[in-house]
Amino acid sequence: MRIQGNKLYIGESPVLVVDLKTQKNYIHYENEDIPFKKEVRFSPDLLHGKRSNVLNTALNYYYQTACEIAEETRIARQYGKRANRTVVVK
Repeated sequence: MRIQGNKLYIGESPVLVVDLKTQKNYIHYENEDIPFKKEVRFSPDLLHGKRSNVLNTALNYYYQTACEIAEETRIARQYGKRANRTVVVK
């Protein structure tokens, strides 16, 4: 996890980007940004290193959710590329 300005970056690939100010969060994965519509809130004491076990639990939960969304999006896109898109007009 790293903090730059109002943004919190969690993970390596995918990267969950949490905008602490606007809550316009997204998952950066394979050169694409996927919306992360869950609200992510961290109290200032957590971000300053207090109660690290609580912070780690929250980070793991949000990051696991982001990984699942990224994987599901990847699978759906692969399926869409293989799907038969032929339209039969009668």
